[in-house]
Amino acid sequence: MIMNIALVYGGNSSEREISILSGKHMAGHLLAGDRAVFEIDIYGDRWKLVAVNGQDIPPADVDKNGFTVPWQSERISFDVVVLMIHGTPGEDGLFIAYLEMMGIPHTACPARTALLAFDKLACKAYLRGNGINMAREFRVTEQTLAGPWQQQAARALGPMPWFVKPVAGGSSFGVSRVSEPSELLPAVEYAMKEDHVVMIEEFIQGIEVTNGIMKTAEREFLLPVTEIIPGNGCEFFDYKAKYEGASMEITPARITPEMTSLVQQTTSGIYDNLMCRGLIRVDYILRGTDLYFLEVNTLPGMTQKSLVPQEILASGMTLREFMDHLIRSAIDEHKRI
Repeated sequence: MIMNIALVYGGNSSEREISILSGKHMAGHLLAGDRAVFEIDIYGDRWKLVAVNGQDIPPADVDKNGFTVPWQSERISFDVVVLMIHGTPGEDGLFIAYLEMMGIPHTACPARTALLAFDKLACKAYLRGNGINMAREFRVTEQTLAGPWQQQAARALGPMPWFVKPVAGGSSFGVSRVSEPSELLPAVEYAMKEDHVVMIEEFIQGIEVTNGIMKTAEREFLLPVTEIIPGNGCEFFDYKAKYEGASMEITPARITPEMTSLVQQTTSGIYDNLMCRGLIRVDYILRGTDLYFLEVNTLPGMTQKSLVPQEILASGMTLREFMDHLIRSAIDEHKRI
């Protein structure tokens, strides 16, 4: 019996190209003799089947009424969807909600979890209520700009430097570090190109670390912690550092066993608090023995240069083995719902 897998990538955000790279990288790790892998590129209302079993084909329309595709004179439906859309409409829960309405198993978090985690302000408010340590923040909207928002931010955050981030977004698009008051408004305007709500966050000096995790009914895959060292003129782990080689990533991180345990146990707790499923990654700053939460990535990058694949390999698993667990868990979880 052949398992039909839809590998869905693309999306509408600035992360579209990263999403396609993630999908293309993972496609080969999904192939097996008892599987057929159908690659679907989503962009706005254009949903296209673009490759089958690693081979590009002339794009064919996806039937949105049943999420099926035409292939070799047949109409193919799917046993499971492997979701790789970073940003909207994947990571923000919109496409996930569609799959859940259609009753199709998928590898991502539930739609309600994805929506909460994608909103950095809402996610921080929720996790802060669960005792998670994090940097202070200040919200800015277009309406805020009409008032004394810079003075209010200074009272809320203390002295610069600060980080300016779009509330909804990833891959560090729209993110800036500001050290002078004159840099603040341009940074906010830059962030607003990604989202109409912006978060200004206090700077926490320390070691940046990240940690991936997946839980199934059988076991917890608590991956090694990665230490991130921006380089080549990067002030933080921005797009250039992430995808153009301008950083050093060390897995496992050069931290004590006690701090490694703290990071991993905090990640596991966040996974449970947010009611996650599938694979996520959580980013932190480690200052001394204090751990500060940065953000949750419910559909983390899976390119050749991404952090989670490095952690999977460092754990002693192959990407194929890990994806096998992810797919089986998604199908089993769907049967239990």
